[in-house]
Amino acid sequence: MAKNEGKSKAEIYREERKERIAKANKKNAKSIEKGKTVGKIAKKAVAIVLVCAIVLGLGYTVAKNTGIVRRLAPALKFADGTSLSASEFNYYYYNAYSYMVNLSQYMSQYGASAGQYYDSTKAPDKQTTKDEDGNEITYKEYFRTQAIELAQAIKAFNDEAKAAGYEIDDDIKAEIDETIENYRSSASENGFSLNAYLQSSFGAGITEKKLRKLIEAQEIYEHYREYKQEKFGTDIPEEELEKEYKDNKKLYDYTDLRYYVFRGEVLEAKEGESDDALKARQEKANKALFADANAVFDKVTDQASLEKAIGEYLDSKKKEDTKAEDKAEDAAEETAEEAKDEKEEDEEYTTESTHSKYETINGTLNDAAADWAFDSARKAGDVNIFTDETDAYIVFIEKPAYNGHSVDVRHLLVSFNAEDSSNPTDEEKAEAKKKAEEYLAEWKNGEATEESFAELAKEHSDDTGSTESGGLYAGIRVTDSYVEPFLNWSFDSSRKVGDCEIVETTYGYHIMYFAKDNVDDVDWKATIRSDKADDLYSAYEEEVLAEDGKYAVTPSKFWTNRIANDFCNKITRNLALQSR
Repeated sequence: MAKNEGKSKAEIYREERKERIAKANKKNAKSIEKGKTVGKIAKKAVAIVLVCAIVLGLGYTVAKNTGIVRRLAPALKFADGTSLSASEFNYYYYNAYSYMVNLSQYMSQYGASAGQYYDSTKAPDKQTTKDEDGNEITYKEYFRTQAIELAQAIKAFNDEAKAAGYEIDDDIKAEIDETIENYRSSASENGFSLNAYLQSSFGAGITEKKLRKLIEAQEIYEHYREYKQEKFGTDIPEEELEKEYKDNKKLYDYTDLRYYVFRGEVLEAKEGESDDALKARQEKANKALFADANAVFDKVTDQASLEKAIGEYLDSKKKEDTKAEDKAEDAAEETAEEAKDEKEEDEEYTTESTHSKYETINGTLNDAAADWAFDSARKAGDVNIFTDETDAYIVFIEKPAYNGHSVDVRHLLVSFNAEDSSNPTDEEKAEAKKKAEEYLAEWKNGEATEESFAELAKEHSDDTGSTESGGLYAGIRVTDSYVEPFLNWSFDSSRKVGDCEIVETTYGYHIMYFAKDNVDDVDWKATIRSDKADDLYSAYEEEVLAEDGKYAVTPSKFWTNRIANDFCNKITRNLALQSR
């Protein structure tokens, strides 16, 4: 299982933030270590420097170096008369940078090539990206824009939350305390005070008190947005949901079907060929293809006859191609055994599409096929043929339009203990399966209840995202992004409460336990509620963050550019230190 499956947006956000902080602390520790000697000297000399500065009239220079100027200078001004200091803007700039670095590292794990995302081996001002209008800009400017937008959003939603009387709970406050303590520990390990460490990380002017305020504002921003979106959903009247489903039922139902595409070709004009001649040639090619498709369709009475007719059609086309290419002699050398193997491999020629929505069938085939598939008159075994400009489709209904509901399952994951997790050896798979079978036997030989399964999962499951809940994934739906074998087992029509079996996926072996069939939690209602809540929230957010609204923001060109330049220079120095 992917570690984020089954978690709320807030839980995912908090875990990702913890990981970002841990990585940042580790990275800062390396650069700070190289400057440790300088730091010790600076701490001893700071009192003397302050006295000399006052005596010599250099108070401004000291104030700048100790962050006083940046704590007072407004980098952003809001429409209500409040402002955001340069030191606070530096924190948001750091966040924009950190987010992109982590995103790039995450995407690289899934095959993203270098250059598609941010390159952390270069400073922001040494590489470019595209803005919303497609113009090429440096990442220095991109992070500046992102920092301004984030600061505006956090200010706006904090004010909205305050006006609504919304406050974060004690659990979130405890997490903020934990975050601060993590920074304190990192500072101590490197021989720095917490404030000195924070300033080395986020720039001059960021103290423990300021950081706590910034983190709390960010938490309120994240949680209040989630709260508003959920509230928009729960406030929608039931009759409104029911009316939407009645009026647009086909948009929310599923269907299971098979299809085969007779793929035509869009012809190009030959040299000197007129438009009329090209059109006639295209019509001739289409007519031949459609005739072949209809000849197959005429033989279909069920799935078996459909597969057989397509197989015969493909065999005939292969013979024609072989003859045309004068390769009959090579084809004759194929052994009977090879032909048999090929036949077995190609036994199913149709593509199966399960739990498919109307928009999926419409996009894959065409609107006529989608309309037919979701017509209330459909029944299992129905088959039809459709054409468009150059292609033909044969569609076979396995299960006519239906809707589903959510289920609750528990699982205990025994992951493959493999060096290459995507390609475990037979021995590694066998070892994992043996362990899963032992756990299952232990459960069966005990109380064999849901409670005992939950305890077993807490103790042994490798899925860190669900161990605390005893392997529970509640309210999952057929359209959720769980791996296919996991979903197939959970939504098998024969499934009943208490079923417990081992299922293999790319993650390892899952001991599955079917906990609950939520027959009243229908998918159509959840989908409509979610879609409407998204629309309502989007309109709300657009109003809150309107350029001419009450949370409009005016950046100080001097200070926002100064922060961006200083940040890029700092990254350049850190990269140089790391390369030594």
